[in-house]
Order: sequence, then structure tokens, then C-alpha cells
Amino acid sequence: MDRRVKHSIETRIEAARLFDAGFGHKRVASQLHVSRTTVQAWRDRHQQSGLLGLVPMGNKHYSAEVKIAAVEEFLAGASVTEVVVKFEISNRGVFNKWLADYRQHGIAVLQGKPRGRPAKKARVETLEEENARLRMEVAVLKKFNALMNVGNPKR
Repeated sequence: MDRRVKHSIETRIEAARLFDAGFGHKRVASQLHVSRTTVQAWRDRHQQSGLLGLVPMGNKHYSAEVKIAAVEEFLAGASVTEVVVKFEISNRGVFNKWLADYRQHGIAVLQGKPRGRPAKKARVETLEEENARLRMEVAVLKKFNALMNVGNPKR
């Protein structure tokens, strides 16, 4: 999957220079003619990793423990920026998705799900399960036939 870089590295370096000079994300956004949310994400990454944080990178994966700790920290009163910087989350959109999922479905959704295809059962285990099921069916049918023959011995 090819991700296109919308803003040049020169624009990102200029943003870093302005952050280092003490300008906020709103001022940097208006000066560079870049959206506020983009510059806000750049500021967060710049605070985390310096100038290298503004270089476009691939996808990053987070453990369930990091997701839960980040959401709990936010719910305890930390700002989104503080949480994103502290837990080195690639951007606030990722964190906002975790927060929305947590609010809608609870903590279990952050714990993730197993990856990959489930392992196939061994052939012997499958046959043993089928054998046990068939034995139960035979036992139930015997009881049913016995009950049916109680009132009518000629059957």
C-alpha cells in the first residue's frame, strides 16, 4: 500500500524550526498554510522524537497494555497531547479511535483479538469429539425407546 506524502520534508523542517522557536500549532499552521490538525500531529511527533518524528514512517502496532494505560491516563485527567507524547503514539487519530472504541464497547475492545487463522484440531481429537457425541445420541435414543415401550410391551 503506497502512502503519498502530502507535505514536503522542507515544510516539515520549517514547522520543527517554528516549534523550537516557541510557536504554537495554530500559528505554525497559518504561517505554513497547512491544516491545524496536521500541524498538531507534527507538533506531537516533534515533542516525542524531535526532527526525526516528522519523517513519514510506516504503521506502528501497540500492545493492549499500552492502549489501556493510555486511555486510563487520559480518563485520569491528562490531555490528549500529553498521552500521545508519553506513550509515543504515532498520532492523535490513533488514540482518539482507542478512546471512542473504549467509550462504545468497554475495555475488552482494547485487549485485541487473536491474529491469524485458528489452528485446525488434530484428526484424532475431532474423531474423539464426534464419537462422544454419537454415544450421547445412542444413549438418548435408548431412553426414548424404553419410554415408548413402557406403555405398550408389544412394540
